[in-house]
Amino acid sequence: MMEKAHGIILSSDLAVLATCAENQPHCSLMAYVSSEDCRKLYMMTIKDSRKFRNISANPGVSVMVDTRMDNPGRRESIMALTIGGTCRPAPQSIQAELMELLLHRHPQLQGLGSQKDTVVMEIAVHSFLLLDGVNDAWFQNVSV
Repeated sequence: MMEKAHGIILSSDLAVLATCAENQPHCSLMAYVSSEDCRKLYMMTIKDSRKFRNISANPGVSVMVDTRMDNPGRRESIMALTIGGTCRPAPQSIQAELMELLLHRHPQLQGLGSQKDTVVMEIAVHSFLLLDGVNDAWFQNVSV
């Protein structure tokens, strides 16, 4: 099942990021890139965004990636992967490299990437919950 989880992460590039601060949840549709081993996800945001403020107050996040676009019209075959992790700004030493990687994969983010207060965020993955259809679920903690 770990191979399925990694396959979903590597074959997609959009996810829903859930953050929470002051007991108020917030979801954002995000473009991302992943490390090869799928233990880290990278996304960009501006420092004045609600998601950045939420992450600064509470670094625990949840990310959902799914396969709904793989087989349109076949809802019974949709897989949904929920990723639990900790989010923080990526190390300054690799910000430029990660920004270039994100912009190469997501050229539509060029405007966001060119803003001076844009930062690449790094999610260290702690767990995977894979739902394959309605009844089949698999959970795995990931050592950090």
